[in-house]
Amino acid sequence: MAGKVEIFVGLVEKADKNVGIANAGTSVIDQYTTDKRGFELVNQSAQTGVSVVATVTSIVQLTKGFVPFLNIQTNALAGTMMFLKITAEYKGNTKFKTGDAVSLVGNVVGIAAGITLLVAGPGLAASAFVAAGVVTSLYGIFTSEAVTNFFNSTVLPVWNQNFKNKPSATYPDYWVAPDLKLVPLAEIIARYGNQVAVSHWDPRVNTVKVSRGLRGGGASGSVPGGSYAGGSVMPPLVIPRPERPSENIDIFIESINGQPQDGYGCCSGSQDGYH
Repeated sequence: MAGKVEIFVGLVEKADKNVGIANAGTSVIDQYTTDKRGFELVNQSAQTGVSVVATVTSIVQLTKGFVPFLNIQTNALAGTMMFLKITAEYKGNTKFKTGDAVSLVGNVVGIAAGITLLVAGPGLAASAFVAAGVVTSLYGIFTSEAVTNFFNSTVLPVWNQNFKNKPSATYPDYWVAPDLKLVPLAEIIARYGNQVAVSHWDPRVNTVKVSRGLRGGGASGSVPGGSYAGGSVMPPLVIPRPERPSENIDIFIESINGQPQDGYGCCSGSQDGYH
């Protein structure tokens, strides 16, 4: 084999009704846990037709708290971003290179995500990359320009602040603060006013900028129905509460001390509900 490759990736996953419980509903981590032996990284060269393949040996979630990914055009949650480290063993003598678009493929799920390898070099081993990616279900939404802007605004700064000098570090109980530092939940609440980093994406021009928003819910990090107040970068955005079925409870008093009552529970005989 040609050796090992490590990829630090900020991955945008699809938002669904479970979003906010520390990861997205279509979590790559969950898929990998279900089928650990069936995942590979594959890059097919359009010029030569030669594939570079690496067998995935581990996928590690590097932080607990996700980064909400908000569409400012629709004023809605488009997804959530997780930081992962993917380790794999090359199956041949060819290797990935900077700029490659790599597919994360599973035997059961098929193509789980697309990942673009954007940085390799200072602070990294020769066989390591910093990357950005999206799950397959979001392919039709995010352009390559949006992915690159997301990488430059969010992924690379988080890497530089928290992992560049400690590439083997993991922070399983830490959240991404508005200044992109990784800190424990107690510090998010006390120092940052319970606010976390939020990515604001404008699909009209493919910009992605980081602001801040309130971490909704309780200690578990649950945010359904919560709101994100925009910081200095973008205007306020609100995630609407999910609609709930309306419920009415009607209470009727049939009698008081044996005397029949009307629907107001106050009257008898010839009295109506207003006298």
